[in-house]
Amino acid sequence: MFGRTVLLVASVVAFTFATFDARMAFGQKKPKLPELKSLEQKLQALEFFRNSLPTKRVGSKLRFTPDDLDRALLKNIEAPTHKFAKPISDELFLKRAFLDVAGKIPAAHEVEAFGSNPDRRKRAKLVDYLLNAKEYARKWARYWTDVIFYNSNANKNRINRDALEDWLAEAFEKDVPWDRITAALVSASPKYNKNKKKEKNDWGQKEGYNNFVLACENQPGEIAAQTARIFMGISIQCAECHDHPFDQWEREQFHEMAAFFARGSYSMPDQDDPKKKIKMKPRFLLGEEPPSVFQNNADARRVAVAAYLIYNPNNYWFARAYVNRIWNELVGDGFYSVDSLGPDAEVTHKLLVNRMGAMFRYKAFDPKWVFRLIMNSQVYQREMRTIESDSELFTAVRPTRLRPDQVVASVERIADIDSGLTKQLNSTFDADPSIPQRDLEGSIQQALLMMNHPKLNEQLQNSELKKELLQIESNQQLIEQLYLGILARRSTDNETARGMAYLRKTTNRSEAVDDLMWVLVNSTEFLTKR
Repeated sequence: MFGRTVLLVASVVAFTFATFDARMAFGQKKPKLPELKSLEQKLQALEFFRNSLPTKRVGSKLRFTPDDLDRALLKNIEAPTHKFAKPISDELFLKRAFLDVAGKIPAAHEVEAFGSNPDRRKRAKLVDYLLNAKEYARKWARYWTDVIFYNSNANKNRINRDALEDWLAEAFEKDVPWDRITAALVSASPKYNKNKKKEKNDWGQKEGYNNFVLACENQPGEIAAQTARIFMGISIQCAECHDHPFDQWEREQFHEMAAFFARGSYSMPDQDDPKKKIKMKPRFLLGEEPPSVFQNNADARRVAVAAYLIYNPNNYWFARAYVNRIWNELVGDGFYSVDSLGPDAEVTHKLLVNRMGAMFRYKAFDPKWVFRLIMNSQVYQREMRTIESDSELFTAVRPTRLRPDQVVASVERIADIDSGLTKQLNSTFDADPSIPQRDLEGSIQQALLMMNHPKLNEQLQNSELKKELLQIESNQQLIEQLYLGILARRSTDNETARGMAYLRKTTNRSEAVDDLMWVLVNSTEFLTKR
């Protein structure tokens, strides 16, 4: 029964797929639109378009490996002009991979075990192991929740961040593809539940997928702008009041996109006379206009815009935006700014990122495929250094400041902190996840919190790590375990010598260990990905 419903929905959407002809299938001019109210109904309808994609049929025959990625990148970078950074050690790779995938640093015994493992494929196996752990799902659910909510002005009683994060974590853990996750978020149409008057402002915010729309205050213009920003990597919000000053988007295009998300008819204020309203029909940014049967139904409009966003073969922005965001997080720089792409001329290595985006589509929008591609490449496994110009991009990995949840995880690993300090760390180290790393700077508040917070210092002085260190008689072994315990790496010869010298000249070994722990916790390395 539902198969017929799905085919009916597909037949009335005027898509550019050559997989069906509505009139041939039904021989009727005005087919009846089925119900598209529940998430399940919407996703099942969208499944037709997913299965109709030509890329789905050819994807299994195409390959794009980490070696292919490295070769393609080398062709575009002038190696004699820009020297590539050296490959990183096993210890640094382990720590970097743990931070990027699981949001935490490895334990000392994991560092030692990985370093002594002779398996030549241990790095690739580590990536697979981390991607199959629950920490991966939670870390990236938290990231996307921050992306959606960071600049939201929504009423706190009408949103539920935790519900969205939990829903995303479950989706990532179950390997739900990115297209289905996005479809659920964009096609959601939360409605006020009149039967639950005792629950203040119950707009279905307990259903995690509703919270993207609720974060946009259910306002058509804001939903359109955030859909383009997050899921296409382009900025169209400037076009709400006037034509975009430096891009192709016109004011009418913005409001035609916004019309998809209106609960009823949608009108654009006249530019010369704001009191005058101009009724707008929904039309996607690339010009697609849904059949009239879709235009008169709010739920159907959101299904239509989700289909145009995700499954239109001409919309390469959708796949490219996800690839660019993950690349930006793993390498420290994107091929372009993650949510404010202007003209395509601003894209670095345009052909490469387009190819990666196409392969992401061919791989059925599998998020883990992107992680494996990048993390098993040479570009990801190079040492870090500051990038001074765009021509140097990807010759090294840019030093990256840790997200607040990563800072908390690093502190919790060595100290038993309470919820109050956790909240302080989260708020003090909070930063817009969409701001490029090159524009982020540390703050005096962050430094003072780490250096002077009485609770943090008290917990460090009474930590299990300190107790273990004090049981070590050898100064050299103590220093080595100190670095493994806090920075998840072995100390260098110079660091070992300096630490041993400090221990020898002090009369109070306990205070000396406190000092050494304090120095490492307040080092730049403790708060950055190396």
